[in-house]
Amino acid sequence: MATVKRNQELSNAQWLRRFLVLFLPLSVILAFIFGFDIQQSSLELLSERSLVELGLLAAVEDDEPPPSKDPLNVVLFYADDWTMKVLGKLNPDVKTPNIDRMADNGMLFSNNCVTTSVCWMSRATLMTGVYSAIHREVSPPSENMYTTNPWNETLFPLMKQRGYYTGLVGKYHAPQPEQYMKMAFDQKRFYYGWHYMKRDGKTRHVTEVNEADAIQFLRQRPKDKKFFLKVAFFATHAEDGSKVSYKPQKSSMENLYQGVTIPTPKTATEEHFKELPPFLNEKCEGRNRWRNRFDPENYQENIVNLYRMATEVDTAVGNIIKELKDQGVYNNTMLIFTTDNGNLHGEHGLAEKWFPFEESIRVPLVIQDPRMPKRNRGIVNEDWTLSIDLAPTILGAAGIEPSSFMQGRDISHLYLDKSPSWRQDFFYEYNRGDPVTGEGHIGMNWIDASFALVTKEWKYIYWPQQDYEQLFHRSIDPYDEWDTLKKNTVQTTDDIYVKMKTRYAFLKDWVQSGNKV
Repeated sequence: MATVKRNQELSNAQWLRRFLVLFLPLSVILAFIFGFDIQQSSLELLSERSLVELGLLAAVEDDEPPPSKDPLNVVLFYADDWTMKVLGKLNPDVKTPNIDRMADNGMLFSNNCVTTSVCWMSRATLMTGVYSAIHREVSPPSENMYTTNPWNETLFPLMKQRGYYTGLVGKYHAPQPEQYMKMAFDQKRFYYGWHYMKRDGKTRHVTEVNEADAIQFLRQRPKDKKFFLKVAFFATHAEDGSKVSYKPQKSSMENLYQGVTIPTPKTATEEHFKELPPFLNEKCEGRNRWRNRFDPENYQENIVNLYRMATEVDTAVGNIIKELKDQGVYNNTMLIFTTDNGNLHGEHGLAEKWFPFEESIRVPLVIQDPRMPKRNRGIVNEDWTLSIDLAPTILGAAGIEPSSFMQGRDISHLYLDKSPSWRQDFFYEYNRGDPVTGEGHIGMNWIDASFALVTKEWKYIYWPQQDYEQLFHRSIDPYDEWDTLKKNTVQTTDDIYVKMKTRYAFLKDWVQSGNKV
């Protein structure tokens, strides 16, 4: 009876609020017609704030119909080497209007992080939904991700089995055994490594080819089937080994970012480089790639060209979205924009990824979901979302239960549930050796193995091959400038250090044992 009474009270309140929403504007109109004196305070009753305070706006939102449970199409825009600042929504120096519009129509996740910051390992995490310690795809020629867990229970095979038409165009960055490819993809075109490539006898920019292949997939797909497409852009990855790291399209060179000066990152100084652990020195690969790319003499040219390539990707995103609209499937398609890892653009005197520093591990994530309530659209969400969450999220949009071994969570709970329970910290790893100890990791004193525990307040880093620890107070030191263990400041209390190290040990074991996080 109590439940029935409560429901009746809610129903009465909803009708009252609907009446007031209609009555208040009508009363103002009548007052003007008959010459009544309308005070400003009365008009303020119609402001959005007042409506919220009265519960009227909430009532309208609460009356939204529940989201459809019909499976959605999914298009995953998966860029390469995008740190969080390569997004116009967060950085006015770069122009990404189409991705920004996705954020306005959906949700931007400002604390989205990768669990391993390097191309092929992060991509294997997307495919499998597990940490690199579990999938063990620790080198580009490895085929471990196909066998460490049943491949037919990973992301693309599951979508295909449930009737989705699946495709991947662009960068795959893993071996392609035919039996596993057949399980995963109805259509595929893999390529990466160069900013310009030959296609049909013509030299074309790789981002143009990415866009063309994506649109071709959408036009050739069976119209009676749901579809899942991953558009794996190569931009803004540098062209490694080339004298010119970033090669935008000719039209971009002529028309975009003319006469601009991009600010140098706060931590892109020689002093910050000298504050790094002693093994991150002139011989480490991050420093090698910094030279001739983001050193003071070359920073402006390369960062402008990188931003040009980012805007080119954004243009391709916009054209693919237009194709979805033209086909009439835009309104029942989930759109996701994210990337495989971040990138250092001179911060700490380094370039590239790998390291557990903010610019390397924190990356853009934008989700536009037709199921998302209007009240949540355009919001910036600050919860910890991770690369292991992508597979469960995509499967959830298709109405498919994630496989039991997948370690992440369905991100849609953060905007579909009213009071979601969510993680408060996470474990990071970059390690190609023994999952627990790092022994055998290829790259000591070149690209060292690293583990980390990251919370909103603190970050604890452990470099296993060097037996070296760091502790940063993230809430007041967001750019990893002040290693409190090295500086021995008042913030470095035994209590914090012990708590972080204890939690790190627990979460590391929990994750590397294959548990959900």
